[in-house]
Amino acid sequence: MAPTPINKNKVVCLVNGRIHRRSGGDFLENLDPSLQTVIMRDYPEATSHDFICNEHQVKFRLEVLDTLFHLDLQKNFTVNDLLNEELTKANFEIHDVEEQLQTQETIGERVADKVTEFVGSWAFIITYLGILVVWMFVNVTGLFGVEWDKYPFILLNLFLSITAAMQAPLIMMSQNRAAHHDRLSAKNDFQVNVKSEKGVAALHEKLDHLMMDDQASNMQIQKIQTEMLGDIQILLNEVYQQNQDIRERLDDVEDQLDDFEETFDSFEETLDSIEENTDDEEEEGIANAD
Repeated sequence: MAPTPINKNKVVCLVNGRIHRRSGGDFLENLDPSLQTVIMRDYPEATSHDFICNEHQVKFRLEVLDTLFHLDLQKNFTVNDLLNEELTKANFEIHDVEEQLQTQETIGERVADKVTEFVGSWAFIITYLGILVVWMFVNVTGLFGVEWDKYPFILLNLFLSITAAMQAPLIMMSQNRAAHHDRLSAKNDFQVNVKSEKGVAALHEKLDHLMMDDQASNMQIQKIQTEMLGDIQILLNEVYQQNQDIRERLDDVEDQLDDFEETFDSFEETLDSIEENTDDEEEEGIANAD
């Protein structure tokens, strides 16, 4: 039911039924939809043609702000719970590969690593070549009268074959350990990458929420705050105008009092003149009687 206008400039407020100027509020159809929803919740019988003053609009806008704040807070909690759940699912165990290999290392594996490390160095090559040269030189020249392996150095060939046969398994053992180390490192790197990817995706989702949902809510809140400031300014203007009207009325009353005082003074002067005339007449009457 539409409000009954008092006149073209005044209407009745929906909330308290008081008379207000049209400039001191607005009709429901002109308000923000969220504000209309809150008002219709408390006044379900209201229509779009009902009028509500600025004072009560501020109250309902505060309710809208409170609702938006709680909705944003609930959304943030929901997003944080989802992100924590995703990070918990991606809670891969990260290992120190070197420490893990050292705890599982056996004596044979350590020996194989040391032998492979020595065999793959210049020290082994120089030492091995020196032994070969000395071996062949002594057996060819018969130095010191010793010739235990004459040419074609059959014993030396046997020694070289045994050395090569023993080196191959040791090198393969060390290579297997290196391959195992590489597998563990690759698995560890994969888990780190997956966890990092999950964390980055969670951060992107959080940023998207902040940029889309929170930003829209902040814009809505700023809009409501701006409208509230406008309503407050209108109320202040009305108070200022009322003060101006009161001052003008007081000035009129003072002018009337001044006029009354002047009239009263003139009336007193008239009374004084009348009294003087009366006294003069009485004195003349007495003189005539004598």
